[in-house]
Amino acid sequence: MKRAFIVILLFVGCTAQPDVAEIEEREPPSVHVEDYVVQKGDVFATAVENLSGVPEDVKGKLVRLLSDSVKILKVGDTLRAITIDGELTRIELRRRNTVYEYDPKSEKFVKRNKFRPLTPRYAEVEVESTLWDAFMEKGLPPILLVNLVNVFSWEVDFATETQKGDSLRVLYAPDGTVYYAEYIGKSVGRHVVARFMGSYYDEEGNSVRRTFLKSPLRSYRITSGFGVRFHPILKKWRPHHGVDYAAPYGTPVHAVAGGKVIFAGWRGGYGKAVVIKHKNGYQTLYGHLGRILVKAGQHVDQGQTIGLVGSTGLSTGPHLHFEVRHYGRRINPALIKSEPEKPLPEDLKDDFYRMLDEYRRLMNSPEVVLR
Repeated sequence: MKRAFIVILLFVGCTAQPDVAEIEEREPPSVHVEDYVVQKGDVFATAVENLSGVPEDVKGKLVRLLSDSVKILKVGDTLRAITIDGELTRIELRRRNTVYEYDPKSEKFVKRNKFRPLTPRYAEVEVESTLWDAFMEKGLPPILLVNLVNVFSWEVDFATETQKGDSLRVLYAPDGTVYYAEYIGKSVGRHVVARFMGSYYDEEGNSVRRTFLKSPLRSYRITSGFGVRFHPILKKWRPHHGVDYAAPYGTPVHAVAGGKVIFAGWRGGYGKAVVIKHKNGYQTLYGHLGRILVKAGQHVDQGQTIGLVGSTGLSTGPHLHFEVRHYGRRINPALIKSEPEKPLPEDLKDDFYRMLDEYRRLMNSPEVVLR
Protein backbone atom coordinates (compact mmCIF):
# COMPACT_ATOMS: atom_id res chain seq x y z
CA MET A 1 0.00 0.00 0.00
CA LYS A 2 1.45 3.31 -1.06
CA ARG A 3 0.90 6.17 1.34
CA ALA A 4 2.44 9.60 1.18
CA PHE A 5 2.35 11.98 4.11
CA ILE A 6 3.53 15.55 3.89
CA VAL A 7 3.48 17.26 7.23
CA ILE A 8 5.34 20.44 8.05
CA LEU A 9 5.48 23.08 10.75
CA LEU A 10 6.33 26.20 8.82
CA PHE A 11 8.89 27.70 11.18
CA VAL A 12 11.82 27.45 8.78
CA GLY A 13 14.67 29.84 9.42
CA CYS A 14 18.27 30.71 9.91
CA THR A 15 20.70 28.77 12.04
CA ALA A 16 20.92 31.66 14.48
CA GLN A 17 18.12 31.37 17.06
CA PRO A 18 15.96 34.40 17.97
CA ASP A 19 14.72 34.75 21.54
CA VAL A 20 11.58 32.93 22.70
CA ALA A 21 9.34 36.00 22.63
CA GLU A 22 10.29 36.69 19.02
CA ILE A 23 9.54 33.10 18.01
CA GLU A 24 6.10 33.19 19.63
CA GLU A 25 5.17 36.43 17.89
CA ARG A 26 6.10 35.06 14.47
CA GLU A 27 4.80 31.53 14.84
CA PRO A 28 3.27 30.55 11.47
CA PRO A 29 0.37 28.16 10.93
CA SER A 30 0.82 24.40 10.83
CA VAL A 31 -0.10 23.08 7.36
CA HIS A 32 -0.72 19.34 6.93
CA VAL A 33 -1.03 17.92 3.38
CA GLU A 34 -1.79 14.20 3.36
CA ASP A 35 -2.12 12.03 0.22
CA TYR A 36 -3.36 8.49 -0.30
CA VAL A 37 -2.71 6.93 -3.72
CA VAL A 38 -5.35 4.39 -4.75
CA GLN A 39 -4.09 0.85 -5.30
CA LYS A 40 -5.68 -2.12 -7.09
CA GLY A 41 -8.66 -3.44 -5.13
CA ASP A 42 -9.17 -0.28 -3.07
CA VAL A 43 -12.70 0.96 -2.38
CA PHE A 44 -13.76 4.41 -1.15
CA ALA A 45 -13.75 3.29 2.47
CA THR A 46 -10.15 2.06 2.17
CA ALA A 47 -8.93 5.36 0.76
CA VAL A 48 -10.79 7.53 3.27
CA GLU A 49 -9.75 5.41 6.27
CA ASN A 50 -6.08 5.99 5.42
CA LEU A 51 -6.40 9.77 5.83
CA SER A 52 -5.57 10.29 9.50
CA GLY A 53 -6.22 14.04 9.26
CA VAL A 54 -9.93 13.54 8.51
CA PRO A 55 -12.15 13.44 11.64
CA GLU A 56 -13.94 10.15 12.22
CA ASP A 57 -17.38 11.81 12.11
CA VAL A 58 -16.60 13.10 8.60
CA LYS A 59 -15.27 9.83 7.12
CA GLY A 60 -18.62 8.05 6.73
CA LYS A 61 -20.19 11.09 5.11
CA LEU A 62 -17.16 11.44 2.84
CA VAL A 63 -17.40 7.82 1.63
CA ARG A 64 -21.07 8.33 0.73
CA LEU A 65 -20.42 11.61 -1.10
CA LEU A 66 -17.50 10.11 -3.02
CA SER A 67 -19.58 7.11 -4.03
CA ASP A 68 -22.34 9.41 -5.30
CA SER A 69 -20.02 11.75 -7.21
CA VAL A 70 -17.15 9.65 -8.51
CA LYS A 71 -18.78 6.22 -8.87
CA ILE A 72 -15.54 4.30 -9.58
CA LEU A 73 -12.04 4.59 -8.12
CA LYS A 74 -9.14 4.17 -10.52
CA VAL A 75 -5.63 2.95 -9.69
CA GLY A 76 -3.42 6.02 -9.35
CA ASP A 77 -6.20 8.36 -8.18
CA THR A 78 -4.99 10.49 -5.28
CA LEU A 79 -7.18 11.36 -2.30
CA ARG A 80 -5.77 14.48 -0.64
CA ALA A 81 -6.68 16.10 2.70
CA ILE A 82 -5.34 19.50 3.78
CA THR A 83 -5.57 20.85 7.33
CA ILE A 84 -4.36 24.19 8.64
CA ASP A 85 -3.85 24.57 12.40
CA GLY A 86 -5.76 21.34 12.92
CA GLU A 87 -8.82 22.45 10.92
CA LEU A 88 -9.78 20.42 7.83
CA THR A 89 -9.87 22.93 4.96
CA ARG A 90 -9.96 20.85 1.77
CA ILE A 91 -10.42 17.29 0.49
CA GLU A 92 -9.85 16.39 -3.15
CA LEU A 93 -9.91 13.28 -5.29
CA ARG A 94 -7.44 13.96 -8.09
CA ARG A 95 -7.03 12.03 -11.32
CA ARG A 96 -5.28 12.87 -14.55
CA ASN A 97 -7.87 15.21 -16.06
CA THR A 98 -10.42 15.59 -13.29
CA VAL A 99 -10.57 16.90 -9.75
CA TYR A 100 -13.45 16.28 -7.35
CA GLU A 101 -13.23 18.85 -4.57
CA TYR A 102 -15.05 18.52 -1.25
CA ASP A 103 -16.00 21.63 0.69
CA PRO A 104 -16.38 20.77 4.42
CA LYS A 105 -18.61 23.81 4.99
CA SER A 106 -21.16 23.12 2.25
CA GLU A 107 -20.60 19.33 2.49
CA LYS A 108 -20.63 18.94 -1.28
CA PHE A 109 -18.28 17.63 -3.95
CA VAL A 110 -17.62 19.85 -6.95
CA LYS A 111 -16.37 18.28 -10.18
CA ARG A 112 -13.88 20.17 -12.28
CA ASN A 113 -13.80 18.40 -15.66
CA LYS A 114 -10.40 19.51 -16.86
CA PHE A 115 -7.37 21.06 -15.29
CA ARG A 116 -7.17 24.58 -16.58
CA PRO A 117 -3.81 25.61 -18.04
CA LEU A 118 -1.85 27.04 -15.13
CA THR A 119 -0.42 30.51 -15.56
CA PRO A 120 3.14 30.31 -14.28
CA ARG A 121 4.31 32.69 -11.59
CA TYR A 122 7.81 33.66 -10.59
CA ALA A 123 9.25 34.88 -7.31
CA GLU A 124 12.62 35.71 -5.79
CA VAL A 125 13.26 35.89 -2.06
CA GLU A 126 16.32 36.60 0.05
CA VAL A 127 16.51 35.39 3.63
CA GLU A 128 16.92 38.12 6.26
CA SER A 129 15.55 36.42 9.38
CA THR A 130 13.58 33.33 8.37
CA LEU A 131 12.43 31.81 5.10
CA TRP A 132 8.87 32.05 6.40
CA ASP A 133 9.24 35.81 6.94
CA ALA A 134 10.70 36.22 3.46
CA PHE A 135 7.65 34.46 2.00
CA MET A 136 5.20 36.54 4.02
CA GLU A 137 6.87 39.80 2.99
CA LYS A 138 6.39 38.80 -0.66
CA GLY A 139 2.80 37.70 -0.09
CA LEU A 140 3.56 34.17 -1.32
CA PRO A 141 1.13 31.33 -0.50
CA PRO A 142 2.09 29.11 2.47
CA ILE A 143 1.39 25.95 0.42
CA LEU A 144 4.22 26.97 -1.92
CA LEU A 145 6.67 26.93 0.99
CA VAL A 146 5.28 23.54 2.06
CA ASN A 147 5.96 22.16 -1.42
CA LEU A 148 9.41 23.74 -1.68
CA VAL A 149 10.54 22.32 1.65
CA ASN A 150 9.22 18.94 0.54
CA VAL A 151 11.01 18.82 -2.84
CA PHE A 152 14.28 20.09 -1.33
CA SER A 153 14.05 17.82 1.74
CA TRP A 154 16.76 15.41 0.48
CA GLU A 155 19.22 18.24 -0.27
CA VAL A 156 18.62 21.08 2.19
CA ASP A 157 17.59 21.03 5.85
CA PHE A 158 15.81 24.37 6.11
CA ALA A 159 15.56 24.11 9.91
CA THR A 160 19.35 24.24 10.44
CA GLU A 161 21.10 25.11 7.17
CA THR A 162 19.30 28.33 6.20
CA GLN A 163 21.36 31.47 6.76
CA LYS A 164 20.94 35.20 6.29
CA GLY A 165 21.71 36.13 2.68
CA ASP A 166 20.55 32.80 1.20
CA SER A 167 18.40 33.25 -1.90
CA LEU A 168 15.59 31.37 -3.62
CA ARG A 169 14.17 31.66 -7.13
CA VAL A 170 11.03 29.71 -8.00
CA LEU A 171 8.68 29.21 -10.95
CA TYR A 172 5.33 27.91 -9.69
CA ALA A 173 1.61 27.50 -10.35
CA PRO A 174 -1.18 29.35 -8.49
CA ASP A 175 -2.02 26.11 -6.66
CA GLY A 176 1.52 25.96 -5.23
CA THR A 177 2.96 23.34 -7.60
CA VAL A 178 6.71 23.91 -8.01
CA TYR A 179 7.91 23.79 -11.63
CA TYR A 180 11.50 24.93 -11.14
CA ALA A 181 13.41 26.23 -8.13
CA GLU A 182 16.97 27.28 -7.39
CA TYR A 183 18.26 27.68 -3.83
CA ILE A 184 21.66 29.21 -3.15
CA GLY A 185 22.83 28.87 0.44
CA LYS A 186 26.01 29.90 2.23
CA SER A 187 26.32 26.51 3.91
CA VAL A 188 24.70 24.19 1.34
CA GLY A 189 25.72 25.75 -1.97
CA ARG A 190 23.50 25.80 -5.05
CA HIS A 191 20.66 23.29 -5.53
CA VAL A 192 18.17 23.09 -8.40
CA VAL A 193 14.96 21.08 -8.73
CA ALA A 194 12.88 20.79 -11.92
CA ARG A 195 9.53 19.05 -12.29
CA PHE A 196 9.23 16.47 -15.08
CA MET A 197 6.52 13.81 -15.46
CA GLY A 198 5.37 14.38 -11.89
CA SER A 199 8.81 13.93 -10.26
CA TYR A 200 11.75 16.21 -9.50
CA TYR A 201 15.25 16.11 -10.93
CA ASP A 202 18.43 18.18 -10.84
CA GLU A 203 19.90 19.87 -13.90
CA GLU A 204 21.53 16.63 -15.07
CA GLY A 205 18.35 14.57 -14.95
CA ASN A 206 19.23 12.85 -11.67
CA SER A 207 16.39 12.27 -9.22
CA VAL A 208 16.60 14.53 -6.16
CA ARG A 209 14.91 11.82 -4.08
CA ARG A 210 17.34 9.95 -1.82
CA THR A 211 17.19 6.82 0.30
CA PHE A 212 17.10 8.87 3.55
CA LEU A 213 15.63 12.24 4.44
CA LYS A 214 18.04 14.67 6.10
CA SER A 215 15.92 14.86 9.25
CA PRO A 216 12.90 13.13 10.84
CA LEU A 217 11.44 16.55 11.79
CA ARG A 218 10.63 19.65 9.76
CA SER A 219 10.99 22.15 12.61
CA TYR A 220 13.42 21.68 15.48
CA ARG A 221 16.56 22.70 17.34
CA ILE A 222 19.42 20.23 17.94
CA THR A 223 20.23 20.07 21.66
CA SER A 224 22.59 17.07 21.76
CA GLY A 225 24.68 15.54 19.01
CA PHE A 226 26.27 12.13 18.54
CA GLY A 227 29.16 11.44 20.96
CA VAL A 228 29.61 11.84 24.72
CA ARG A 229 27.53 14.12 26.93
CA PHE A 230 26.63 14.78 30.58
CA HIS A 231 23.22 13.16 31.07
CA PRO A 232 20.79 15.71 32.60
CA ILE A 233 18.87 13.08 34.63
CA LEU A 234 21.51 10.46 35.48
CA LYS A 235 24.05 13.23 36.28
CA LYS A 236 27.04 11.49 34.76
CA TRP A 237 29.02 11.43 31.53
CA ARG A 238 27.95 8.71 29.15
CA PRO A 239 27.89 7.97 25.40
CA HIS A 240 25.10 9.60 23.43
CA HIS A 241 24.35 7.32 20.49
CA GLY A 242 22.01 9.60 18.58
CA VAL A 243 20.83 13.14 18.00
CA ASP A 244 18.30 14.99 20.16
CA TYR A 245 15.92 17.37 18.38
CA ALA A 246 14.01 19.80 20.61
CA ALA A 247 10.53 20.52 19.26
CA PRO A 248 7.06 21.35 20.67
CA TYR A 249 4.77 18.62 21.98
CA GLY A 250 2.80 17.08 19.13
CA THR A 251 5.29 17.91 16.36
CA PRO A 252 4.96 15.19 13.66
CA VAL A 253 7.86 12.71 13.44
CA HIS A 254 8.56 11.26 9.98
CA ALA A 255 10.20 8.01 8.90
CA VAL A 256 13.47 9.05 7.23
CA ALA A 257 13.20 6.09 4.86
CA GLY A 258 10.74 3.40 3.89
CA GLY A 259 10.85 0.15 5.79
CA LYS A 260 9.19 -2.24 8.24
CA VAL A 261 8.30 -1.28 11.82
CA ILE A 262 9.96 -3.91 14.01
CA PHE A 263 9.13 -2.27 17.37
CA ALA A 264 6.46 0.18 18.52
CA GLY A 265 5.87 0.61 22.24
CA TRP A 266 7.57 1.37 25.55
CA ARG A 267 11.37 0.90 25.43
CA GLY A 268 12.85 1.68 28.86
CA GLY A 269 14.64 5.02 29.02
CA TYR A 270 13.60 5.78 25.44
CA GLY A 271 9.96 5.90 26.60
CA LYS A 272 7.49 5.44 23.77
CA ALA A 273 9.62 4.50 20.77
CA VAL A 274 9.50 3.21 17.21
CA VAL A 275 12.21 1.18 15.49
CA ILE A 276 12.17 0.76 11.70
CA LYS A 277 14.20 -1.73 9.66
CA HIS A 278 15.39 -0.41 6.29
CA LYS A 279 17.32 -1.86 3.36
CA ASN A 280 21.08 -2.45 3.37
CA GLY A 281 21.35 -3.19 7.09
CA TYR A 282 20.02 0.11 8.44
CA GLN A 283 17.69 0.58 11.40
CA THR A 284 16.38 3.86 12.82
CA LEU A 285 15.01 4.52 16.31
CA TYR A 286 12.68 7.36 17.32
CA GLY A 287 12.44 7.83 21.10
CA HIS A 288 10.58 9.84 23.79
CA LEU A 289 7.45 10.01 21.62
CA GLY A 290 4.24 11.37 23.10
CA ARG A 291 2.17 9.25 20.77
CA ILE A 292 2.88 6.31 18.44
CA LEU A 293 0.95 6.20 15.16
CA VAL A 294 2.20 2.89 13.72
CA LYS A 295 2.26 -0.77 14.75
CA ALA A 296 4.93 -3.46 14.72
CA GLY A 297 4.91 -5.35 11.43
CA GLN A 298 3.56 -2.39 9.48
CA HIS A 299 5.32 -1.10 6.35
CA VAL A 300 5.90 2.65 6.31
CA ASP A 301 6.87 4.96 3.46
CA GLN A 302 9.57 7.60 3.53
CA GLY A 303 8.14 10.79 5.04
CA GLN A 304 5.18 9.03 6.67
CA THR A 305 4.18 10.34 10.11
CA ILE A 306 5.01 7.59 12.60
CA GLY A 307 4.50 9.47 15.86
CA LEU A 308 4.36 12.79 17.68
CA VAL A 309 7.06 14.47 19.77
CA GLY A 310 6.68 13.97 23.51
CA SER A 311 8.76 13.62 26.68
CA THR A 312 8.33 9.99 27.76
CA GLY A 313 11.05 7.89 29.41
CA LEU A 314 14.24 9.56 30.68
CA SER A 315 13.50 13.00 29.33
CA THR A 316 13.52 16.52 30.77
CA GLY A 317 11.34 18.11 28.08
CA PRO A 318 9.71 17.61 24.69
CA HIS A 319 12.20 16.33 22.13
CA LEU A 320 12.95 13.48 19.74
CA HIS A 321 15.90 11.14 20.28
CA PHE A 322 16.94 9.76 16.89
CA GLU A 323 19.38 6.85 16.43
CA VAL A 324 20.75 5.00 13.41
CA ARG A 325 22.28 1.51 13.42
CA HIS A 326 24.09 -0.13 10.52
CA TYR A 327 24.27 -3.91 10.81
CA GLY A 328 23.77 -3.51 14.56
CA ARG A 329 26.43 -0.84 15.11
CA ARG A 330 25.31 2.62 16.23
CA ILE A 331 26.54 5.30 13.83
CA ASN A 332 26.34 9.07 13.60
CA PRO A 333 23.13 9.88 11.66
CA ALA A 334 25.12 12.46 9.70
CA LEU A 335 27.18 9.60 8.21
CA ILE A 336 24.26 7.78 6.57
CA LYS A 337 25.03 7.06 2.92
CA SER A 338 21.87 8.27 1.20
CA GLU A 339 21.81 6.93 -2.34
CA PRO A 340 19.82 8.67 -5.09
CA GLU A 341 17.06 7.01 -7.06
CA LYS A 342 17.75 5.98 -10.65
CA PRO A 343 18.24 8.90 -13.08
CA LEU A 344 15.97 9.51 -16.05
CA PRO A 345 16.28 6.93 -18.86
CA GLU A 346 18.40 8.17 -21.75
CA ASP A 347 15.44 8.18 -24.14
CA LEU A 348 13.65 10.76 -21.95
CA LYS A 349 16.54 13.12 -21.34
CA ASP A 350 16.06 15.16 -24.54
CA ASP A 351 12.48 15.87 -23.50
CA PHE A 352 13.66 16.76 -20.00
CA TYR A 353 16.29 19.22 -21.26
CA ARG A 354 13.71 20.88 -23.52
CA MET A 355 11.43 21.26 -20.49
CA LEU A 356 14.34 22.66 -18.49
CA ASP A 357 15.07 25.24 -21.20
CA GLU A 358 11.39 26.25 -21.21
CA TYR A 359 11.41 26.72 -17.43
CA ARG A 360 14.46 28.94 -17.68
CA ARG A 361 12.90 30.95 -20.51
CA LEU A 362 9.78 31.50 -18.43
CA MET A 363 11.87 32.59 -15.43
CA ASN A 364 12.97 35.59 -17.50
CA SER A 365 9.77 36.12 -19.50
CA PRO A 366 7.06 38.80 -19.22
CA GLU A 367 4.53 35.97 -19.63
CA VAL A 368 4.81 35.05 -15.96
CA VAL A 369 3.26 36.89 -13.04
CA LEU A 370 5.95 38.42 -10.85
CA ARG A 371 5.57 38.38 -7.06
